[in-house]
Amino acid sequence: MKKNLQHRGIPRGWQRVRLGEISDIKNGKTNTQDAVANGEYPLFDRSVAIKRSDKYLFDKAAVILPGEGAEFVPRYYSGKFDLHQRSYAIFPSNLVDAWFLCQYLYANRGVFSKNAVGSTVKSLRLPIIQAVDMLLPPLPEQKKIAEILGAVDDDIEKTDAVIQATEKLKRGLMQELLTRGIGHTKFKKTKLGEIPEEWQEMKLGKIATIVRGGSPRPIESFVTDANDGLNWLRIGDIEPGAKYITHTSQKIKKIGLNKTVLVRRGDFILSNSMSFGRPYIMNTDACVHDGWLAFKDIDSNLVNTEFLYYLLSSQTLQDGFAAIAVGSGVKNLKKESVSNISVALPLVGEQRKIAEILSSVDKGIRANKDFRNKLLQLKKGLMLDLLSGKVRV
Repeated sequence: MKKNLQHRGIPRGWQRVRLGEISDIKNGKTNTQDAVANGEYPLFDRSVAIKRSDKYLFDKAAVILPGEGAEFVPRYYSGKFDLHQRSYAIFPSNLVDAWFLCQYLYANRGVFSKNAVGSTVKSLRLPIIQAVDMLLPPLPEQKKIAEILGAVDDDIEKTDAVIQATEKLKRGLMQELLTRGIGHTKFKKTKLGEIPEEWQEMKLGKIATIVRGGSPRPIESFVTDANDGLNWLRIGDIEPGAKYITHTSQKIKKIGLNKTVLVRRGDFILSNSMSFGRPYIMNTDACVHDGWLAFKDIDSNLVNTEFLYYLLSSQTLQDGFAAIAVGSGVKNLKKESVSNISVALPLVGEQRKIAEILSSVDKGIRANKDFRNKLLQLKKGLMLDLLSGKVRV
């Protein structure tokens, strides 16, 4: 690669064109209800999931663009396909590589959202798409750029496949380890099903004191000085996919907290409405919002902290939480109902071993997700350089 000298904002050898000048753009004819479960051909609409159809409208390489929605993410396809009436197929001329065009439109997809019309559901009209302004390098350079970006895409796709396979492995391990344990040969029948003889049934209320969070009174208790208050944990403070709670975005004064619930490092919190029963381990002291149930005073002689996290995260417990939630609109968990849920507990030593196995799988998942994020950042930088002509290939 080499640095490029630019002339009037256009890289040498490139040209500024409108999308309608270098492509033929067609909309589909098919409705969503025309989709069939095992159709021979892909049917593209605005959704990420690809539907199937028994017929095809087009048979060539194209960039598929949804015509309505919140985001307008293009995708490349080559071959026979069907198309929804509110989606578009962009067929580039022989001067344009279709895969390059897809990469370019993906990098600049914000222009579609900016120019889409409609107050509720945003939609694209054909003239809007045709008027999109773009920089077009010579065809050989297009192909080279598409090859480089495609190679990163391949690595991202492979990493996604590894993540999905590892997550599937984890689900299977959790089901096996949390019901059959490690190396057991003798089992007994219980209300929870067949469990190892050494295990015992126990209600969650015997493992910990379960209480509902509260709100600070008076509301003027909020402070901005980190040294002059306690952490105040709301629902919105949780990062997606987090396991531990390490910080909060607000503080409250240490006085006038008669309606709050204080949780300590090592306690658990459980969402009682949004994302039923999603558990988090406290890695800091905090007062918690009434959208949380708190597991306090956990008996370490009965349960290992890491094991309890996986137990509460299990599909069995998640289904159990959903089953006992009440409410006509937004459903909530009652602390009394959660306290009465029975679980099967191994001895603490075996709990620790089970948690170690599942934690090692989680580390692999996190490592691959971190690698995927690095690949995404790499592609972002490459798109910025290659699709602008800043760096030539």
